[in-house]
Amino acid sequence: MICRLPVLLLAVLLASCGSESWRITLKDGRSLTALAEPEFQRKTGYYRYENEAGRDALVQAREVLLIERQ
Repeated sequence: MICRLPVLLLAVLLASCGSESWRITLKDGRSLTALAEPEFQRKTGYYRYENEAGRDALVQAREVLLIERQ
């Protein structure tokens, strides 16, 4: 049991690092959650992000007020 404790602790720490999410706050007050840092698409003027359901989503950059790590 004592030998497994460091391995278990390391697994928990690594899992918590991977659960970082991002909040996208829009100018109208709505908030969206991204599972990874949103990527700005210069050609289209949109931010592309992965939503809570694991799907790709887009939001117009002119609608975004703030993007912050949670």
